[in-house]
Amino acid sequence: MRIAIVASDYAPTVGGVQTAVRNIAHYAARQGHDVIILSALPSGRVPATERVDDVMVYRFPWGRRPTWSLPFRAAQSLFLMRRVLIEFKPDLVYIHFLTINALYVLLLHYWMGFKFVASARGNDIQGIPLRSRLSRWMLYRLLHRANAVLFCSSYVQRAAAPFLEAISSQTYVGVVGDGFEASEFDGAASRPFEYPAPFLLGMGRLVEKKGFDMLIDAFGRIADEFPRVHLLIAGDGEERYLLEALIRKLCLQERIKLLGFTDRKTTIALFLGCEFFVLSSRIEPFGIVVLEAMAANKPVLATRSGGVIDLIRPGVNGQLVEPNADDLGRGMREMLAHPATTRLLGEKAAETIQNHTWASVTEQYLAVFGQVLRKPASSNKLGL
Repeated sequence: MRIAIVASDYAPTVGGVQTAVRNIAHYAARQGHDVIILSALPSGRVPATERVDDVMVYRFPWGRRPTWSLPFRAAQSLFLMRRVLIEFKPDLVYIHFLTINALYVLLLHYWMGFKFVASARGNDIQGIPLRSRLSRWMLYRLLHRANAVLFCSSYVQRAAAPFLEAISSQTYVGVVGDGFEASEFDGAASRPFEYPAPFLLGMGRLVEKKGFDMLIDAFGRIADEFPRVHLLIAGDGEERYLLEALIRKLCLQERIKLLGFTDRKTTIALFLGCEFFVLSSRIEPFGIVVLEAMAANKPVLATRSGGVIDLIRPGVNGQLVEPNADDLGRGMREMLAHPATTRLLGEKAAETIQNHTWASVTEQYLAVFGQVLRKPASSNKLGL
């Protein structure tokens, strides 16, 4: 297959979208498929065209800012994207995360008529459309023109129900989640994080929806019962100062550490070194960090906050609680008070997620792509 992936963002910026697209492209290329990536051109000295991990990446100035130049940049992006697609002659266009990138694909599809698969990953369904009339218009029309529509979890698929009304029965709709790279958690290649005390781990952007205020509050409620245990939180974001103030208010500066952004080696070491991982999110479309914790043979205490319920099997690889400080505290108390049982959950964790390795996830994507390509096209102006 010849696959053009249109991503909302890509390397050198870092995030979940970038990680997913990079791995999908890598494993598809390893199987002999021809893959290119079309993405945003970030500010700074980033080339418009370059080869990353042996995959060609094309970047376009489609960002909304500065607004004064948007009409010119939009026309330029459409022209350049069309030229790339005509030259590459894709069998299929795959859109990962449905924001401004998906709008450009929709406009090009009216013009060119290629087959495409749209994949929603969370905020593009549950956040952005609530604030943007243009986004709602785009999503409704995009999903009704797509040959297949994918979601990162059944939770996000349910949230997208208003956009799927009256969708064609010929359109494939399903769930393909995110993944983890199994080789990163090879005990021979990685070592646990060195820390002078047993620690629980939280990780993610320091924003309201991730619930780190609830996690800190919950830890404060059980800290006196487990005086040797610390809480480490990796990540950075706009709520850092508020969280630091909460830690000071609870007088837990010596027990709770905000580590800031951590590189990949340190991140893996933290997973390998923790007693268990805590996901405290108020909303979590999928939860890659949950997969990575389980890949490190660690149990997970998670809030019932969305897509994570597809991953956690209570009493098998972790526990689920309601998203509030009381229940998080009770969950931490239960897992810390019964260390042998908690370790058993961790020993089973990796076994329960083997269909979520990036190699396996890419196979699921390719199976959907193949199914789309086997169906006759209603129109195809590319002449493929």
